[in-house]
Amino acid sequence: HGVKHENVEELVNCFINKNYNSIPLEIITGNSADMQQLVKKIVLSNNLKIEPTSYVNLGSYIISNL
Repeated sequence: HGVKHENVEELVNCFINKNYNSIPLEIITGNSADMQQLVKKIVLSNNLKIEPTSYVNLGSYIISNL
């Protein structure tokens, strides 16, 4: 909560780098379609896979290796 869109890239990249050895990771985006798209773009730019934890709850994603 409270993460601004302009801070997402830095936060997600830092989270991935810090926790890379613990993949799979979970990132919670909430229901914001804009936030979800930003996170997906960043994850894909890191050559990682992103899938919703559930197709009922699209506000939480699992990040894994390709």
